[in-house]
Amino acid sequence: YELRLQTVGMSIGYDATVLRGDPADKKFSVVYLREGVVIALDCVNNTRDYAQGRKLVMARAEVDPDLLADAAVPLKDML
Repeated sequence: YELRLQTVGMSIGYDATVLRGDPADKKFSVVYLREGVVIALDCVNNTRDYAQGRKLVMARAEVDPDLLADAAVPLKDML
């Protein structure tokens, strides 16, 4: 009950994933990509990534995986 999982998009058919944050801290996100396009996110105790990541999924944004992995950079800055 200490974990809150929020999911946006459908990860079916992804060909790459990017981890944002550290699972050991119990606050992280997994970003799913297909051909470089953000198609889904799974966010654990990370409401900020969930809210901002929705816009990336809806825009079918293409974002550099290294930038996505940097949890210090807000997802809203990648749109």
